Amino acid sequence: MSDDEATKILMLMGHRGFIWGPSPEIYNPVKGAYEIGPLGKEMKNNLERYMRKKFRKNNFWEVQCPLISPEIVWKASGHVERFFDYITQCSNPKCDNVHRVDTMLERMGFELTDVSQEGLQKLVNDNKIVCPDCEGELGPVATQNLMVTSKLGFPASEFILRPETATTTYLTFPRLHNYFRTSMPIYAFQMGYAFRNEISPRNMLLRTREFEQCEGQIFITPDQEIDFPLFEDNKDQHVVLWPAALQEKNDKTLLDLSIQEAVDQKILQKPAYAWLVYLAYDMVKGLGIPAENIRLRQHKQDEMAHYAHDAWDLEIKSKIYGWTEVCGVHDRGDYDLSNHHKMSKKKQLLVSGAKKGEKVVPHILEIAFGLGRLFFFALEQAFKFEEERNVLDLPIELTPVPFAVFPLMKKPKELQVVAKEIFDDLIENDFGAIMDMAGSIGKRYRRTEEIGVRYAFTIDHTTLEDDTLTIRSIEDMSQKRIKKADLIDIAAKLMHRKITYAEIEDLTVSE
Repeated sequence: MSDDEATKILMLMGHRGFIWGPSPEIYNPVKGAYEIGPLGKEMKNNLERYMRKKFRKNNFWEVQCPLISPEIVWKASGHVERFFDYITQCSNPKCDNVHRVDTMLERMGFELTDVSQEGLQKLVNDNKIVCPDCEGELGPVATQNLMVTSKLGFPASEFILRPETATTTYLTFPRLHNYFRTSMPIYAFQMGYAFRNEISPRNMLLRTREFEQCEGQIFITPDQEIDFPLFEDNKDQHVVLWPAALQEKNDKTLLDLSIQEAVDQKILQKPAYAWLVYLAYDMVKGLGIPAENIRLRQHKQDEMAHYAHDAWDLEIKSKIYGWTEVCGVHDRGDYDLSNHHKMSKKKQLLVSGAKKGEKVVPHILEIAFGLGRLFFFALEQAFKFEEERNVLDLPIELTPVPFAVFPLMKKPKELQVVAKEIFDDLIENDFGAIMDMAGSIGKRYRRTEEIGVRYAFTIDHTTLEDDTLTIRSIEDMSQKRIKKADLIDIAAKLMHRKITYAEIEDLTVSE
């Protein structure tokens, strides 16, 4: 993609009210802080609705947990001990910029084999690395705690703003186990904010200090991970995989395999985990992102968390930023609940195992989406620039305003009256719609194509005579004539994909 096209996309995101910032724009903006404008908020609402529907369809139940937790929670989870980045600060007082060391070195082309503090310091020293912004001398490699802490209450106690939603979902397990009458496995998901003290927020919504996650958890016993009915129901579904073994050989071949084939070839180890990998892939495909821009990349050994049995990142090939993770799928074993069992000393974290009388700590399989990244990439990938028009080609489930209503002209006033009736009907039936009367009909079509309107209803003089009107498709700009009385039914069927535009009967009579 050219720099001009990338600039155009980012400009349209702001100009059309999707993403604004950095914020607050009238003061000193905060790096990584962005506002979601009116159209962006509508689209984000639709994205959240889509995610909830996909999770519920697969029997995940939503919970909502506190944003703040006592420090002991994050000690048990391992965050207090391990949740930090290595940083270095430029010693030039006119620059003073702080850099995340591993990211800085990777951008310079170094392949990192030792990512310890000592290893990174040696690499900086041996190669005489200077500040990439001003070529000033860099300070020593130090650690930066990524958690946002606060003191609450009187007397004040240490609390931490959650750096992820997942751990707070784990803490609900005893209640969930009881709620589901001790039946396993248990499926739960949570959508909400998390906070991290990012060193250098960058790339719009891709790396910020406050962000939204949508994370699903399966609490499951080891025997259930192997005997997993949902895998059997979906074993022929395909995913696109880039295994660690190919990455190690610098082989960029992507494998298009069914999840059954992936398990048979031991690329994916367990049926339950393989199904969750498929679910992540299926959810992202539904956002209208081209298939060639989606892949699942396995973590290499040096990337793998110490507790992980397996980990894959679902990545999207961004037009602007290249391949970027939007979702992590993790086989966490019994690490999380074992730690909370030890720290809390609560027996409620144990469940019945496969053997009679056996008590085991449940394993956790996790699917973790970054909502901001999904939102940004679905938007970015949907912009298309044609010779005469700019088009935001989003799926109808995501587009902020699927329908527009236009009186052909401002006069006679009856055209506006009918248009307002139709607009009100669409809103009353929970369909996103706008009504626009400013400018020529051609300019109105162009404006609405740029914000993703899929179908435009135009009221003209013939409408006043026979109660028919035109429907226009964003895809090929063609128009059909329909009965006004059928409009809501047609809109509903289009929204729920019960019919296609091609299947709508055209009432136009050839002369």
